[in-house]
Amino acid sequence: MQTEQQLEQYVGQLAGDFEFFCQELWESIGLPNLADHQRQIGQWLQTGPRRRGVRAFRGASKTWVTLGYCAWLLFNDPQHKILLVSKSERHSKDSLFMLRRWIGTVPWLQHLRPDSKGGQRDSATNFDVGPAENDRTPSFTAAGISNQLTGRRANTIVADDCETSENTLTLEMRDRLREQVKEFENILIPGGSIVILGTPHTQESLYTKLADSGYLFKAWPARYPTPEERIDDLADTLRERLDAGTVQPGDSTWPERFTDQELTEREASEGRSTFGMQYQMLTHLGDGLEYPLKLEDFILFPCQRDQAPLTIAWGKHNDRGGTTRVEDIASLGFGTDGYYAPIMYAEEWRPYTGTKLWIDPAGAGADSTGYAVVSHLNGYLHIKAVGGLEGGYSTPVLEELARLAKHHGAREIYIEDNFGTGMMRELLAPVISRHAVPPGNDEHPDGWSASIDGVRVSGQKEIRIITSLEPLLNSHRLLIHPEAASNHKLQQQLTRITRQRNCLRHEDELEALAMCCHMWKEVMSVDPEVGANRRRDQELEERLREHYAAMGLASAEPPRWFKH
Repeated sequence: MQTEQQLEQYVGQLAGDFEFFCQELWESIGLPNLADHQRQIGQWLQTGPRRRGVRAFRGASKTWVTLGYCAWLLFNDPQHKILLVSKSERHSKDSLFMLRRWIGTVPWLQHLRPDSKGGQRDSATNFDVGPAENDRTPSFTAAGISNQLTGRRANTIVADDCETSENTLTLEMRDRLREQVKEFENILIPGGSIVILGTPHTQESLYTKLADSGYLFKAWPARYPTPEERIDDLADTLRERLDAGTVQPGDSTWPERFTDQELTEREASEGRSTFGMQYQMLTHLGDGLEYPLKLEDFILFPCQRDQAPLTIAWGKHNDRGGTTRVEDIASLGFGTDGYYAPIMYAEEWRPYTGTKLWIDPAGAGADSTGYAVVSHLNGYLHIKAVGGLEGGYSTPVLEELARLAKHHGAREIYIEDNFGTGMMRELLAPVISRHAVPPGNDEHPDGWSASIDGVRVSGQKEIRIITSLEPLLNSHRLLIHPEAASNHKLQQQLTRITRQRNCLRHEDELEALAMCCHMWKEVMSVDPEVGANRRRDQELEERLREHYAAMGLASAEPPRWFKH
C-alpha cells in the first residue's frame, strides 16, 4: 500500500515531468518502454518555445507521444483548451478516440472523464474533462485542416501531419495550405502555443516555410545522417552523438524497430527521393535526389518476345572483379551515369505472364504519341520498346501501333483517355482486328489479338512518373532492351525529370513507360526468388498429375510435397 505522502510524490512527478508521465502512460496501456527518440520528442514538447515543431520519420509514433502531451496538459490544468488539427477530420477523430480511451481506462486519468450526466460534451469531435468549468470551448476538439476553423479558440493548437502528398501537388495547393495554417494565429489564445508535427512530402514543404517565419523545428530522421545529407534542424542529442563518434552515419535511430535491413527495404520500395524526404527529413535534395531516375539502375538485357530468365541479378562488377558497364550505348545521364549488364541470370527461361502496350496520345501541343511495351515475369518488368510517333491519330500511326503490339505479343492495350474522349480507342479497334491472327499462325502459334481499354490519369504528372518508376529502378526490377535503351529522347527525359511541375518541355515517352509499368503494379510484390521456387513447384506437381493420369489415376490427388 502506498502512503498518502507517496501518492502525493507520485502525482507531483506525473505533473512535473512529462517524460515520467508518458512512460507511466505507456506502461498503463500496455506499450513497451518509451524509445530513445520518443523521450527526446517528449522533452522538446515540454520545454520548446511557444511555436515549435517536430519533423520525424514515418512510423516514429510522434502522434502518440503528442497525444500523451495533450493528456499531460489537461492533467495539469483541466481548464486548458486544446485544438487538434489533422490532414482529415477522420484522422483527427481517430486521435481523439485514442486520447478519450486513455482517459477512460488509465486509473490516474479517470478523474478527467467527461460528466455527460452533468451536461459536459463527449462526442466524436470534442469532449470536456471532468473538472473543467462550463465554457463555450470544449477541453479537446478534433478537426480536419479543411474544416471551418474560424471562430474556434485554444490554448494549445496541435497540427498533426497537415501536409500530405495530395494537398501539396501544386503551388496553389501549397499556398492554400499555408494560408490555412496561418489561421492558427487567430485561434490561439494569447500566451498559448502551437505545435506542428509532420513529415515532408515536397521540397517546398510547409515546415520549411514555417521555419522561415519563426517556428523552431527539431528533426528525427530514421538514420543518423551522412555529411552529405543536410538536415539543418537535426535534434540536438542526435547531433551530439554524431560529433562524439558514439554512432555512425547511416545507423538507425530506432534499431529496436527499424533495423538496417528494414530501412534498406523501405528505401528500395519507396524510392530514394521519397525515402530521403519522408524518412531522412531531407528537403534540400542534391543532384542525386533532385534527379531521382538514373540509367545505372536499369538492367540492360536483350529481352525476347515470348520468354525470359526466371531470375536476373544487377551489379556493377562481376565475380571476376570486372565492370558490367555497357560502353557501346552512349549515355546522356549526369556524370558517370550509364547502363550496366546483369552480373548473372538463371538458365531457366519461362514465358512471360503477359505483355502490355501503353499509348499516350499526342495532345494539342508538340508532344508526339508516346508508347511503351512492357512484359512481366516473376517480379521483373522487361521493357521491349519505348518511343514516339508523329502524326496524331493518322492511319500510319494507328498501323504502327498495331504492328508494335502484334510484334511484341502485347495482348492488353491501354490508352490514356483524359482528353480524347475515347477517340483513339475507337479508331484503333478496327486496326487491331485487321491485324489479329487465329491460332496456328507460324509467328503466333496461339494466335494473336488484343483488348483495348481507356484509362484516365490524375495528379501532377512529374510526381506520377517518379513514384511509378523510382521504386522499380531502385530495386533493379526494370530490364531494358538495348534498342529502347539507345533512345536518346527517353534518356533525356528520364534523367532530367524532377518533382517540379513543368520541369520538362516534353515527357511523352517517359510518361508512357511509367504508366505501362504502373499497370503491372499489382503483381510487383512478388519476390523473384520465391516466385521462381513456386513456379518450379507448380511444374513438378503438374508432371506428377500427368504421371498419375498415365497410370489411370486421373481422379486421384497426387501427394503434396510442397506447401504454398
